[in-house]
Amino acid sequence: MSKYLIVSDIDGTLTANHHDVTVNTAQALENAVAAGAAFYVATGRMHALAEVVAKQFQPDASIIASNGAVYDFSGERVHHTLGEDALTAVEEVSADLNLNALYFSDDTVYFTGTLPPAIEAAARKFAPKSVEIKVVGVPSIKELLTHAAVITNGIIFGPNDTKALDAGKTALEARDVLHVSASEHTNLELIPKHVDKANAVRELQEKTGIAPDHTIAFGDGLNDLGMLQAAGVSVAMGNAVPEVKRVARYVTDTNVDDGVAHFLTEFFEK
Repeated sequence: MSKYLIVSDIDGTLTANHHDVTVNTAQALENAVAAGAAFYVATGRMHALAEVVAKQFQPDASIIASNGAVYDFSGERVHHTLGEDALTAVEEVSADLNLNALYFSDDTVYFTGTLPPAIEAAARKFAPKSVEIKVVGVPSIKELLTHAAVITNGIIFGPNDTKALDAGKTALEARDVLHVSASEHTNLELIPKHVDKANAVRELQEKTGIAPDHTIAFGDGLNDLGMLQAAGVSVAMGNAVPEVKRVARYVTDTNVDDGVAHFLTEFFEK
């Protein structure tokens, strides 16, 4: 088989419950890797959480984490950070709109002030019991900025306040100091400027020498749009949001119906 780069989102794509991958999907990926494909998971999760999911079903998986701000290559880990200007803008906009932001390094969650219980629960739902993630509360923006060198990305949750999220997105984009995306309509993904999953995929294409037409990408959410556009073989899950299905070249079955496995099996058989 010619060399392929396979990149897949995790939640709503590889997994049905945020943690587990079906036997069929694991086998399809194992077959592709055994045949010479390079496989990456690409997620908004911090590296530690992405790694624990990927390694349980594909030991040879590499990681694109933090929506492209962090990725593995040739035994090294590449980092892009939000920076002080972006952190300050997020804190100011969040305070104005009564929203709460969480910030991530490879293995730690940071926040300022006190988190509402619903936001803390939303932040923890992606962490399996086998992984201990440090959660650090700091009293002020000034203290938050002392961690700027390790904070790669963040998220604002607003499950019951989409109007505030829309206003937050507009205000942050006007500041022009970071990239704002979303994995669902109930959050804002906070990413370093000029960075997203697509940026990581393109850098990996250049480093591996694998062309876009030999890059297969799977996704379901809004933060997968750029990654799909960077891949010659772009695949939306059956459960993907309409915007993703419009961009993708193919649509496969849903994440709970082994969509990734079905597509890979049929693609490589052909």
